[in-house]
Amino acid sequence: MKKILLALVLAVTVVGGALVARPAYAASCSEDKKVQTSILNGDEACTEEGSGIKNLLVLVVDIMTAGVGVLGVVGIVIVGIQYLTASGNEEKTRKAKRRLFEIVLGVAAFVLLAALIKFLVPEASVNN
Repeated sequence: MKKILLALVLAVTVVGGALVARPAYAASCSEDKKVQTSILNGDEACTEEGSGIKNLLVLVVDIMTAGVGVLGVVGIVIVGIQYLTASGNEEKTRKAKRRLFEIVLGVAAFVLLAALIKFLVPEASVNN
């Protein structure tokens, strides 16, 4: 069980690192093709005609990434509390460990899926 968990954490780390590393392009675009890509930072990016589906895919992946991250952290905190309050009860401890494994597996599956989307649509990089 520990070897599988370690392998999953390693896979998430490697693939997550690949998702963060992305090329930077220097491009100039006219004012009519600029699109706001971030609500908080006010970042802008160039867009091409007919790229509505690409922009929608990027938005969906970004929202899902934030959601999976928040839910993963909340899930790990809840499992940690369950593990701490097990008081040596083997059944509760086993359930908490199984839930932790399932959470890590779910996050790893999402990271791999996001990497596949980035591979298939290079412009749809996470955290655009």
